[in-house]
Amino acid sequence: MVLVTKQSGELEEFRPEKVENALIRAGVNRGLAADIISEVTRRLYDGITTDEIYGMAFRLLDEHDDPAATRYGLKRAIMRLGPSGFPFEKFFSKVLEAYGFKTAVNQKMRGACVEQEVDIVAEDGRNRYMIECKYHNSQGVYTGLKEAMYTFARFQDLVDGGNDFTVPWLVCNTKCSSEAIKYGKCKGMNLTSWGYPPKGSLQELIDNKRVYPVTILRSVDDGVKNKLASSGIILARDLMGRDFQGLKSITGLSERKLKDVLKEVEGILV
Repeated sequence: MVLVTKQSGELEEFRPEKVENALIRAGVNRGLAADIISEVTRRLYDGITTDEIYGMAFRLLDEHDDPAATRYGLKRAIMRLGPSGFPFEKFFSKVLEAYGFKTAVNQKMRGACVEQEVDIVAEDGRNRYMIECKYHNSQGVYTGLKEAMYTFARFQDLVDGGNDFTVPWLVCNTKCSSEAIKYGKCKGMNLTSWGYPPKGSLQELIDNKRVYPVTILRSVDDGVKNKLASSGIILARDLMGRDFQGLKSITGLSERKLKDVLKEVEGILV
């Protein structure tokens, strides 16, 4: 039995199905996933971190030049949203739009007690959601009870101030604590995080509609991604169908390099 060091510092027994599921979600066929798990298992040692395990699996996958290698890096791509200038709320609003929601970001609204800026206002024809986004650019940071209570308090103040919100919604790019989940259920609040809820988690919402951020691209550096961000290009798929010369002007890439980027985008959207 090999013990693995989790992000929290706790030790747990290595569970190969976790890595295998991540590979399969990224589009890796089961045969290749099994080969990668076999090699990862062979290289394990007591105390190895989860980051090292997933990094090892990524490198093994990358050796096969499979487009799934890009999708497998989704969690890290989201971690790069902040440093690269992408507000997380703008990205999540695009995810919601892919599911038919109408959204508006960074809306200033008057509550009963104070004026607030709401990260995302979303509507789906049944409910009007006040969405609070909590973004972390490092793994192992939980969104906890305090953030859940804060979100509900903001929601209540806005409703008391005459705004017609029906559901509070807390979204984060890491994990929610068990207490935050318990409180959210008690208050009828939506919670979306990495791995929660079991159906409709953040990664599932992204994977199902292929709404990947441009930070997932491996063929360009952060400088190019920042240029795309400042031009309002948030999703990788937003690059498809755009004017080639216009993209060349925005990114400063050579024609050959830009073609490589578009080829990568096409690969991850398949």
